Amino acid sequence: MSRKFAFLGWIIAAALVGLYAVDLRPAIVKEGSYIVIGRVENAYIDEANISLKARIDSGAGVTSINAKIIKIHKSKTSGEPDQVTFEIENDEGETKQMTKDVLEWMRIKKVGLDDFISRPVVKMDICLGGKKIEGRVNLSDRNQFIYPVLIGRNLLKTGNFLINPKRKFTNDHGCK
Repeated sequence: MSRKFAFLGWIIAAALVGLYAVDLRPAIVKEGSYIVIGRVENAYIDEANISLKARIDSGAGVTSINAKIIKIHKSKTSGEPDQVTFEIENDEGETKQMTKDVLEWMRIKKVGLDDFISRPVVKMDICLGGKKIEGRVNLSDRNQFIYPVLIGRNLLKTGNFLINPKRKFTNDHGCK
């Protein structure tokens, strides 16, 4: 009887050793296929030739940029998009004015109120981590925030980025 228990003990021990030998952890993502960026980066608006500090926020659905809306040009023909003329400003006080087609109007609920504001959404090229990405950007008043640009999931997915929250300003913003 004791030999049967000894044999059973050996089988259990071998099974446990076998389980530890098999790596059951999920595969580690290789950084080689991703561009690693920090929680704050420089974003370069290619069309305006201006660089702005950007907060990386994987919780935000759509990218947002601080913009002073100068004029809304309502379309006079059906099927033609509205246009918006706006101004963006960097830390040095340099301003650039742009006019773009409005892709859509985003309704944002005001904090603590039942009221909504409408923000124009435009298509914009942004250089981040050395990669040029194109995506939807809503134009908003971000003067009360530290960073004039908020990079949301829509651009992060397009650029194939990996975020390291311990880092800041990891890459040159310029497009390759």
